[in-house]
Amino acid sequence: MAIKINGTTVIDDSRNLVNIASGAGASTTAGDVGTYGYFFNDGASGTDDKSFGQTAPASLLMWKNGTFITAGTWRAMGSGYARDGEKLWVRIS
Repeated sequence: MAIKINGTTVIDDSRNLVNIASGAGASTTAGDVGTYGYFFNDGASGTDDKSFGQTAPASLLMWKNGTFITAGTWRAMGSGYARDGEKLWVRIS
């Protein structure tokens, strides 16, 4: 007997588990899609005015030590700054 969640088979008749997790929170590996981070914006590139829901490439976001993020597209998860000028971002791709 297959087990379904919202119409999607998650355990088939051979009892093989199927990974259906996706989107925010799907990974706990740092920097993967679905993970969050507090980053500074490269103000010279115009990311300092990004508001809730807007996106920016990793190349415009940096860690506190000034090193730029190296991969992905990130979505702003707040309209203001959290601490020391940082904003919360989630990786979406």
